[in-house]
Amino acid sequence: MKMNLRVLGLLPLGLLLAGCFEEEEPNHTVQYFLDNPEARAEMMEKCEVMDDALTDANCLNASAATQSAARDENQKRQQDAVKSLYGDGS
Repeated sequence: MKMNLRVLGLLPLGLLLAGCFEEEEPNHTVQYFLDNPEARAEMMEKCEVMDDALTDANCLNASAATQSAARDENQKRQQDAVKSLYGDGS
């Protein structure tokens, strides 16, 4: 009987402590970060100051999306440069 009262006495404490922790942000895919550049930039800012950024799924996915977007932008610039020099090839 005393054991049950102790458990019931600890229940409100557990609920109180559970409310103190922030909810974790859901993991997003690389495609999500490619489609949402603002969210990608925000996540990259957060990752710069996170201790576990090297293992955080969102940091890894945002970083991969950043690299992919930069690669795509660089490729587009190169194609535009070729078109400006040689025309569109038709």
